Amino acid sequence: MPQIPTLDLNKTAYVAIDLQDDILNAPGIDAAHRHAVLTANNQLADYFKNTGALIVQVTVNVASVQNLFPRREVTQPVTPNQAKLVMPIAIDSEATNVIKITKHNPGAFFGTDLDLQLRRRGIDTIILGGISTSNGVYATALDAYQNAYRLIVVEDACMDRDAEKHAFFFDKMFNRISYVTTTSDLLASF
Repeated sequence: MPQIPTLDLNKTAYVAIDLQDDILNAPGIDAAHRHAVLTANNQLADYFKNTGALIVQVTVNVASVQNLFPRREVTQPVTPNQAKLVMPIAIDSEATNVIKITKHNPGAFFGTDLDLQLRRRGIDTIILGGISTSNGVYATALDAYQNAYRLIVVEDACMDRDAEKHAFFFDKMFNRISYVTTTSDLLASF
């Protein structure tokens, strides 16, 4: 595994994908795994709080994503996003370096102003965690790679309802487009 590059926090964003109540409490996500992933993401957020790094809390409007499947009958109209971000940093009034992005697709770049927000701040490196490894996290990672961001994906800060899919993406996919690490190894590198 390649060594994590030296990071300039002023050019780094920590992006947390879909850590929201309706997804974390969905069927198929066990409490122990949910707790472990939230703990890892909260450690990252705590470390980056009020530093030069940007913390990006990404939420998905689940109702609008249903419209991506034209062959399915859509039973729920698109409504405003009702999901609540569950990480304390999302509502921390003392945190000065947090932004929120709502996405309507699997990835956090397409159809949002994420790329604009990052480029305005001179960010060239993304640290990525969240749910689901095989969907929102991978789609965002691939877009980040294609947009020439240096990417670090934190394995224990990610999860998928399907453990085999999670393992596949970390064993076969992420190492092709990013550095792969753990929360403890990443924080020890600073």
